[in-house]
Amino acid sequence: MTSERLTYTFGPIEQRGLFGPLRAGQIAWLSGGAVIAIVILNQWPTAGGAVLGTVSFALATALAVWPIGRRSVHEWMPVTISYLARRAIRRTRFRSQAPASGSRSRGLGSEHPVIVPLQPHPPRGLRGLRITEVPYRGRPVGIVASRGERRLTAILACRVIAFSLLDADAQERRLARWSLVLSGAAGTSVRRIQWVERTAPAQGDELARWLATERDPAVPLRGTPMIESYLELISTTSRVSQDHEILLAVELDARRVPERGRAAATVTLLEQTERIAQSLEAAEVRVLGALTGPQVARALRTAFDPYARAELTALEAADAEHEGLAEAGAWPLGAEETWEHYRTDGAVHATFWIGGWPRAGVSPMFMDALLGSSGAVRTVAVTFEPLPIERSTREVEAAITRDQADRELRHRLGQSETARQRQAQDAAVRRESELAAGHGEVRLAGFVTVSGRDADDLRRACSQVHDQAARARLELHRMYGQQAEAFTFTLPLCRGLR
Repeated sequence: MTSERLTYTFGPIEQRGLFGPLRAGQIAWLSGGAVIAIVILNQWPTAGGAVLGTVSFALATALAVWPIGRRSVHEWMPVTISYLARRAIRRTRFRSQAPASGSRSRGLGSEHPVIVPLQPHPPRGLRGLRITEVPYRGRPVGIVASRGERRLTAILACRVIAFSLLDADAQERRLARWSLVLSGAAGTSVRRIQWVERTAPAQGDELARWLATERDPAVPLRGTPMIESYLELISTTSRVSQDHEILLAVELDARRVPERGRAAATVTLLEQTERIAQSLEAAEVRVLGALTGPQVARALRTAFDPYARAELTALEAADAEHEGLAEAGAWPLGAEETWEHYRTDGAVHATFWIGGWPRAGVSPMFMDALLGSSGAVRTVAVTFEPLPIERSTREVEAAITRDQADRELRHRLGQSETARQRQAQDAAVRRESELAAGHGEVRLAGFVTVSGRDADDLRRACSQVHDQAARARLELHRMYGQQAEAFTFTLPLCRGLR
């Protein structure tokens, strides 16, 4: 007798407004249109004035509620105005000042001259970030500091082996332990947790090196039919194979640490990161270790330009002591933002927001279509913010009260209730019962960045990722006019939530 497999259901994204479904921006447009219509009628109390007032109010109503794509006009306006303003003042282009600033050398004429590291020059959206390194338990750990060192982030390299090959009970057990990792961070100094899964172009000789390392020493490297068959297969698949990389970022808010000072915040971050690493090991996720400062810089550099991995790998192979990059090498030398993509050095990127999660019950493997195998170069990132139980309780009680008020208002106006509204009400009631049962709650946002060598390559990759997301029952919304900022949401920096 087999037990019924556990399924997971995501409720609809809440879009509650100040007055029923109307949000503050929509109410402002409608109020402004009504005021203009009244002023026109007061100034010209004629048939022409009535027509003009009606037209002005109708225009304001259209701007407030008329959809273009998946957004209304009033939602598009701030995005469009901000993008056009950046283009007007030429802030959509970035050129690093690091090369022109040059390097300084100390000890000229001596036997051991020293090159002073370059000053980093990140793009505008990442100004103020610094990559530092601190010792912890005998090894260096890289830390990304931002917001005047109020936010500190450590990054773990992880590996999940054969999740799709596990039985249903093992998959559910791993997900349950992951939920314990998130709920355990609530009420601590940990502000956010983010996992990043990305594919990158595989190096052409990695499979061949693996074959040379793992083969039976008694079998010659060349000449036997078996080895020649393997080499032929490797040569035909290396052009489309991708490497998978999993990173987990832990962000700490220094203001939540009882002791003041950078040292206390750093120690707390490292302790919390170690605790999370132990919890991940209990969830059968292999933690390879915390990234060092140069490794953090390398992870950021290969995010901006995934096709630079071959050069970095060759450099590290030639110099055993050259592991990772200096902080100045983490950032691109040039970038350009357009309405629909973001170009950095040798790559073109397009970032999408996961605007819809599966509404029907899905198994733990529902994202396998997107994460499992991909011929495209892409990054999937989901950022979680654990919420205190008190805040969650207040929010769900307010949501249920608003739902009841909206239901009564629709009943008085004779409006019918849609299936989407019933789903939102059911989700709020289910959320209240889960909180009462002691379950934790998080805010989350998911993003996908697709990369290509040029515009045509990017278009093909986007089409492939869209197909994979559809099979995973995920809705991808391209973040038009916000590509430069949205790209940073898929970096291991715990961004993407307001």
